[in-house]
Amino acid sequence: MNEYLILSVIMTLCIFSLGLKLNKSASSIEGVFGYRTKASKRNEDTWYESNIYAGKCLMILASLILLLLVFTEIYFSTKSEAHKMLYILSGFVLTSLTIIYVLTERHLKKVFFRDGKRRPKF
Repeated sequence: MNEYLILSVIMTLCIFSLGLKLNKSASSIEGVFGYRTKASKRNEDTWYESNIYAGKCLMILASLILLLLVFTEIYFSTKSEAHKMLYILSGFVLTSLTIIYVLTERHLKKVFFRDGKRRPKF
């Protein structure tokens, strides 16, 4: 079995677990675990909203990574090309984490005012 595939699946399961943890039970602001930015730490409401949103994005990311892994395993089936899978996965994860950051910050700006109060729904 391809050791790069096993390593990639383990990394993907860790990302999914992190997303599940953030989505279901975000710790307090003083905790170690969570989506930490200036906007997310304004108050408890922004903290929980940002962690839930980022957790959902991470779970979607993990699902996309699994699809990418299936594609790359089929495409790079030889042992000599297997290391390319890890490079592709790493690039995809770093790009996706940047996109998740941008999307979560945009979501917070859409839902909250700059002082941390929730915007009214229309």
